[in-house]
Amino acid sequence: MADSRVAKHGDSKRPVIRPVIHFTAQSWINDPCGPGYDPITGLYHLFYQWNPDGCDWGNMSWGHIQSRDMISWEEASMQPALFPFRPYDKEGIFTGCLVPAGSGIEMTIFYSSVKHLPFHWSTPPYPRNAAGLSMATSHDGGATWQKSENNPILEGEPAEMSVTGFRDPFVSAWPALDRLRGEQALYGLISGGVTGAGPTTFLYAVEPERLGKWKYLGPLVDIPARKQSSEKWSGNFGTNWECVNFVTLQSDSVSRDFLIIGAEGDVERKHILDGTLPPGLPARTIRQNLWMSGYLDTTVDAVKFHPTFDGFLDHGCYYAANSFVDSRSGRRILYGWIPEEDCSLDYAHEKGWNGSLAVPREIFLLKIDRVTRALRSPLHEISSMSFVEDHSESLTLITLGIRPFSEMSSIRENCRQARVFPQFSLPSLEHQSRHLCRTSHSAWSLQTVVAVSTDCGSVALYIRHNEDLSIRTTIIVSLMEETITVERTASSLREDVNKCHEQGPFTLFEAVDHHGERHWEKLHLDIVSDGDVLEIFANNRFALATMVYSGDGVANCGITACATGLHGSASFESTRIFDGLNGMKPLFS
Repeated sequence: MADSRVAKHGDSKRPVIRPVIHFTAQSWINDPCGPGYDPITGLYHLFYQWNPDGCDWGNMSWGHIQSRDMISWEEASMQPALFPFRPYDKEGIFTGCLVPAGSGIEMTIFYSSVKHLPFHWSTPPYPRNAAGLSMATSHDGGATWQKSENNPILEGEPAEMSVTGFRDPFVSAWPALDRLRGEQALYGLISGGVTGAGPTTFLYAVEPERLGKWKYLGPLVDIPARKQSSEKWSGNFGTNWECVNFVTLQSDSVSRDFLIIGAEGDVERKHILDGTLPPGLPARTIRQNLWMSGYLDTTVDAVKFHPTFDGFLDHGCYYAANSFVDSRSGRRILYGWIPEEDCSLDYAHEKGWNGSLAVPREIFLLKIDRVTRALRSPLHEISSMSFVEDHSESLTLITLGIRPFSEMSSIRENCRQARVFPQFSLPSLEHQSRHLCRTSHSAWSLQTVVAVSTDCGSVALYIRHNEDLSIRTTIIVSLMEETITVERTASSLREDVNKCHEQGPFTLFEAVDHHGERHWEKLHLDIVSDGDVLEIFANNRFALATMVYSGDGVANCGITACATGLHGSASFESTRIFDGLNGMKPLFS
């Protein structure tokens, strides 16, 4: 078992189990930074916001890990790759990106160099030039980094703008914008918002051969503050943006442009507001990781991105997503941060770490052909989908697809014990549930495929439960409400953690085949449990990451399947549990 030790809490002793396949540091971490691949050395690089001095936020520096396969990682150095010591970044090295070496040997990092704190969108005015843009380069494959003598590249926000934020640079090629502008460049985004207007990201053209030359093209998006396309199917885009990435995704001849967005605001989701916070624990920061898809347009004076549909990147606490294109496979790989705002700072100090990075994800353009209807909602109300007529009675649905990176298969297969369950149906005449197993290790994965009829009310899994189910975490797929919910209320006896529900919209679709017969798609669930970390994926278009502080992993290790509705209305056709992921060998050393 990875780094398992006993920590004291009051008069009791509680096991503290470090995640095996999720990255943690010996202190505080937050945003992933600069993911990328260097073809010269054959190394993948990933940086992360890090406080090397403690388990609370502060002294923002960059840690650095590297890998040859995106599975097994090692620290590039025990010291920060970048730390604040110059006048222009004395208050912190905030989030940024990596530009891998091209034809030369030089890799370049861009980062937000902060010289004034505090600042926040909710406490105007934003201090002028509090955060600038700086760069650092490496000539030895990422072993060491030198800050540019020309820093800061940008002193701060555009001179004519009053902003709510200006940080988190992202740089990449954007062929769709090249075609529109009629010239080739790299493009940089710096996230934030315009005071009195709304959130946005500021667009720059970057000279590929002179990366320190940035030309301002204007705010990329014009939307009002707190824009929300649907109370159910879309998130609230808030008042200030962070960590915006642009991506173009393609499937066959169809392509769409997307923005991946960290949205800060003051409109919290109802299921979080309905939870009861323990005394002394602050409320969660109001933020969501979202996406929007749309089209680019240019005028004489500006480049604009016009959103047409949008949705949730993740329905839990996952945030600060950062992505890159893996040049070896062509996949768009996404990294994200799983914060630990649901536990006290005392508990974080007790554990010795605070925050983790989620399992890498692949995002792609998902098409679902010949769709006739959803479970309950009219198709036109689902604002996270684009619809294209393909036949007189059906539509092609287009949305952002998301799933764990394909390398997860080797992590599963290299488990301590794999269990495969024969087909079974629920509810039965005697029971609504069926106990599957007790896991023996703190890192496990469950995959199940469930065929449901319209007579099924819900499909659920009790996980991390004790013998009498008085302690349990419940994952509920409600076909009636079209939601996936993680009920954490009974997840632990601890009274110092937030146990509010996590929830997101989800539905299944009926499609017509080439013979004119109609069929409902099956439910595909993919669950990853690793110490206190829980990630849930469904049907390549739903993701939810959260923390569940279950306590005793020996007693609370049961997994039980459940369904409501008419007899046999949920057929669990294929269910596999991989216990002891990666042989319980940590992926990070």
